[in-house]
Formats: sequence, C-alpha cells, structure tokens
Amino acid sequence: MMPPINRRLEVASSSHGPLPSTKTAPASGDSNRWFERLKTTLGVLLMMGASVGLAVSIRHYMTHSMRFSLVDVHVVGNERRSSEAILAESGLSVGINIFAIDLDVSRSKIARDPWIEDVSLTRSLPATVVVHVRERVAAAIAALGDLMLISADGEPFKRLEPGDPVELPVVTGMRAASLTEDHDGTVRTARRAIELASEYASSPLAARAPLEEVHVSADGSFSIVIGKGALPISLGSPPFRRKLEEAARVFTELDRRGAHAGALLLDNDTHPERVVVRMKLK
Repeated sequence: MMPPINRRLEVASSSHGPLPSTKTAPASGDSNRWFERLKTTLGVLLMMGASVGLAVSIRHYMTHSMRFSLVDVHVVGNERRSSEAILAESGLSVGINIFAIDLDVSRSKIARDPWIEDVSLTRSLPATVVVHVRERVAAAIAALGDLMLISADGEPFKRLEPGDPVELPVVTGMRAASLTEDHDGTVRTARRAIELASEYASSPLAARAPLEEVHVSADGSFSIVIGKGALPISLGSPPFRRKLEEAARVFTELDRRGAHAGALLLDNDTHPERVVVRMKLK
C-alpha cells in the first residue's frame, strides 16, 4: 500500500512548483541613481571647500599685501578747508591697509568740522581714498551773543574766528536765547535778513552806498543801515524790493535838491507808498 501514496506526493509537488521566496534583489537602476547623487553631493562639498579656501586666501592677500597700503588721500570739493586739514581730521595715515579703514568712522570725524556740510569717502584701488566734501558758504555774520557765521539758509554754523570771512552783511537784533527757545523761527528770521541783503545788492541803492547792517526788531520788522555815515532805513515787513526802489527814488530827488537825509521810514505797511524823510541837521 506504500508506493501509491509516494506517487501522489510527487505529482502534487511537481504540479505546484517550488514555493516562492520572500527576498527581492535591488533593482540595478535605483543603485545607479543613488550612486550618481552621492557623486554630485561629494562634488558640491569639494567645490564649496575649495571656494572657502580661495576666499580666505584672497582676503589674506588683500589685507596684508603692501600693494593695498594707503599711499594717497585725494580731497575733492574743498575751497576754504585745506586738504591737509581734512586729512588730519580724518584720522587716516599713509601705510595703513586700505581695507582696514573704517570709512564711516573717518567720515564722522571730518563731519565735525563746522565748515563741512556733507562728506563721503570711497576707496580707489589699489592705494587711494577719495574724500568728497561739500563746504558751507557763509552768507552773513549774526550777533547772537557771540558773532556767528550763518549760511544762506539761515543756519548759524560757527563762531567768527580769525581768518574767517568778514566782508559780509551783519545781522543784529536777534537774541542768543532764541536759538534754543525757537530755533526754527530764528533760522527763518536770519534767512529773511539774508534775502533782504541780497535784494539790496541788486537794487539801485547798492551803487550809492554799501550795506552795513540788517537789523531785526523785537516785533519782527526790518531796517537796514547803509553807507559809511550809517544812514538808517526802516522797511517794516516784507516784501522789500518795491520799498528799496522807492528809497532809491527818494535819494535821487534829495540829490537833485542838494538835501541830505538823516533817516528814511518806509515801514508803513498799511500805506507802503508813504515815505517819511527825516532830514539831516547840518
């Protein structure tokens, strides 16, 4: 009875085939892609390392090479302040590495100079720093406690010192305390005084007598003093051009009559056509 049973087992085995395996081999395509990614990553890392090393080498060369040692400081735009004075103020010195210079620090040092309105610094390789300055221009001298130089925009910027320009209109009547109490208002008043001086310079009166002083009264009205004889002319409030032209006509008429004025009053703002002449006593 045993042989028949063996035959059935053999037939069953051959009909179903071998049992399938649970293990799978990696696909060759995935292996290739993984390897390519690895090569790319290694290449990038190598390039980054080389770039960092190159950058360090370049920086070391630029900050240590004698080729980039400061040789010249070229100052542009200065007229009143000498290049030597500006160089001294900057703190720059020949021989320092041009890339070690803190341009902002040098700029702030130069900007402390009251004559310097604006300044910028640039490097000009290999060994030059260019300093571009814009200087203030004094337009008048104002009596504000001390005698102060004021710019065309009315801003007081420094005390009058030996060597400063003095052939300028003098503005009087403003209080020193007004600079702190009402700085903007004081600047506007000073600017208006400078504008009056400019209008006088272009008027017919300028050919007759030089302007000596612009005076600002406490009520905000203006007067001028002209000529070596210090003749006062009261002008009141702006605008002034028409009043100056009227004053010129009055002087022409006085000359025709051989008379001499001791003072002119054109400060009637309600009736600006009215002129009061105070005759000079002989």
